[in-house]
Amino acid sequence: MFGKLLVPLDTSPLSEQAAWKAAAVARNTHASLHLVHVFEARLPAFDGGAVIDERVIALERAQLERHFASLADRITKQSGCTCVLAMLDGSPAEAISTYARQQGADLLVMSTHGRTGLSRAWFGSVADTIARESSLPVLLVRRDEGAPSWEHQAPDAAFARILIALDGSDTAENILECVRSMRTSANAEHLLVEVVQPVSMPILDHPDVGVIMATAPDVEATATFVEGAKKYLEGVARRLDREGAANVETKVLVAPSAGPAIVDLTRTFGADLVAMTSHGRGASRLLVGSVADKILRGTQCSILFRRTPVAKAASPRRHAHKKRAL
Repeated sequence: MFGKLLVPLDTSPLSEQAAWKAAAVARNTHASLHLVHVFEARLPAFDGGAVIDERVIALERAQLERHFASLADRITKQSGCTCVLAMLDGSPAEAISTYARQQGADLLVMSTHGRTGLSRAWFGSVADTIARESSLPVLLVRRDEGAPSWEHQAPDAAFARILIALDGSDTAENILECVRSMRTSANAEHLLVEVVQPVSMPILDHPDVGVIMATAPDVEATATFVEGAKKYLEGVARRLDREGAANVETKVLVAPSAGPAIVDLTRTFGADLVAMTSHGRGASRLLVGSVADKILRGTQCSILFRRTPVAKAASPRRHAHKKRAL
């Protein structure tokens, strides 16, 4: 179960939206909420004679501290969770990562508008550095423009419809622990999904010389993999049910690419959160920057992902899911 949630804040309203959503998660998990800002003074442009006024810098820092303290106070009063405010100095990524290690934080929560996907809203930013260098799970929160302000939502309004993307590997299953740790409400609905790529078979245009000119769908082989995926997901669903997760369903999709298939399913299912691993090796291909990027661009879903170190190989799959060797 998550015990300490870390929300890095800049000076934008977007980052503060993450704090309100994190408060809903913190309330469900009885966790403390750490609001962190790395102070960087806005220095005047160098004109040959400009002198840095320490009093102006101190005033700017004090104003920001009062602003964030007010935010923490409002969150505490509305959600009832404990808020800790930390004003840090130094390189933002390094300072936040060091603070997370020192405090034992176990979930990083940030906002993204998603219009530019992960490549600009997430990767290439301070958050990207933190995510790449930290093993912390990350919750990327999306703002639903049609919903009331998070500050005026019910304190326990976290996530109600959660789509969990799996691929049969232990690497992908690492995200299940994170979903359990969020302690969603008893009425939350969970959908386990796996995307099976259609299998093709070679067509020998000149059998005598073994020249392959085209391929054709291998319906039988694809059906075998689909059946294996169904049994696998049903087994995971039974395990989650024994562990207390309510309303768990399964879905196997046949599609050449996981990203667009999952995007379509999030709309059909009405998901407000997609949970997945952020990296994988071997058969696990749920990569941030591809599948997650498509989800951010194509839906209003938030994303919970857990980074898997690249050096760690994925465990063997429970069912084969490769195209037949040609």
